[in-house]
Amino acid sequence: MANGKLVKMLLHTKVTKYLEWKCVDASFVAQHQKGGMLKSAKMAICKVPANDMEALKSSLMGLFEKKRCMNFYKYIENVEWEDKKTWKDIDLESQPMGDVFAKYKLETNTIDFLGHAVALHTSDEYVTKPARDTVEKM
Repeated sequence: MANGKLVKMLLHTKVTKYLEWKCVDASFVAQHQKGGMLKSAKMAICKVPANDMEALKSSLMGLFEKKRCMNFYKYIENVEWEDKKTWKDIDLESQPMGDVFAKYKLETNTIDFLGHAVALHTSDEYVTKPARDTVEKM
């Protein structure tokens, strides 16, 4: 992120002298939201939930998906690498991350923002790699 083409261009053109830089306290994603009877379709900027309570408040997911995502966050939070009992019935060293997502019945949209916006993977390869690599980033 901090080493992208845009950053390099800004540094090269020296416009950074005229800009004021600020830290962003969270990650955000743009998501298309469907319209309904009372509202029209639009693109919305949403905060990526970073814990179980933020997952409950997020507008990125529906009601049932919020509960599944919250349970997933609680599982990740309770994993201790030295104690395999905390892994429950998932072998995080050999099973792919896709199996962990399937156990919690997470939707594709939720898997995408967890992998890309939370764990910062740049491709979808993390779904097929051992879960330990992805869980450590979350």
